[in-house]
Amino acid sequence: MNLSTLFTVILFISAILLIVLVLIQPDRSNGMSASMGLGGSNTVFGLSKDGGPLAKITKIVATIFIISALLLYLVKA
Repeated sequence: MNLSTLFTVILFISAILLIVLVLIQPDRSNGMSASMGLGGSNTVFGLSKDGGPLAKITKIVATIFIISALLLYLVKA
């Protein structure tokens, strides 16, 4: 197995995991009114809670996704 195949597999798996993790996270906004500043301004300005372990796992998987995409680009170039 060469490096481009390895990074492609890692990229594919991390993409699927990232989609699943984002979809199973609880909603933290108050809908459209929060995005326009009409209510729930704490979430608009980033003053909401961390999100717990699920948010941390999502950040780790997103980092793996970005790094594998960059490494795949460098290997292919």
